[in-house]
Amino acid sequence: MKIGIYGGSFNPIHNAHIEIVKFVLDKLKLDKIIIIPVGTASHRDDIVVEGKLRMKMCELAFENEKNISVSDVEINENKVSYTIDTLHKIISLYGEENEFFEIIGEDSANYFSTWKEYEKILELSKVVVFRREGYTGDISHKNLIYLDTPLYDISSTMIRKKIHNNEDISKLVPEKVANFIKENSLY
Repeated sequence: MKIGIYGGSFNPIHNAHIEIVKFVLDKLKLDKIIIIPVGTASHRDDIVVEGKLRMKMCELAFENEKNISVSDVEINENKVSYTIDTLHKIISLYGEENEFFEIIGEDSANYFSTWKEYEKILELSKVVVFRREGYTGDISHKNLIYLDTPLYDISSTMIRKKIHNNEDISKLVPEKVANFIKENSLY
């Protein structure tokens, strides 16, 4: 099987995340994509909603997608999450006979060479980079795939600000995610 792995804070998950997942699934003809909300991020400290709530939003966003699943592999850990460790866990769960595709944004590719054991990540998987305006990846490698995905003008930061300012987010997140945010007074 060809298995995609898409980790992120998803704080909250939004329509651009969803479109990117569907685009990569179709473009690379993957059999499955696993969405992995980060537990404790190694590179950021602005995650304001606990993992179980971010995971639930991801589940709501992808509940009708048969080739997309959400994993709690990182949020159940009480330590900093590193991509290489998560990749090892996913490979052990699904089997090393499969082909793995680590999906990242070009903003992350911009400093990919600083990631823990980034060479090993490239050895164990293909790294799929979706374009982000204003960024350029910092390395090239035979297992690095740059995709010309559509550019989206949506960010989780923007959504959190809109919620804080009591502005409408209904066009930025799935309806069930918007309702969940409201019902749980998130952000």
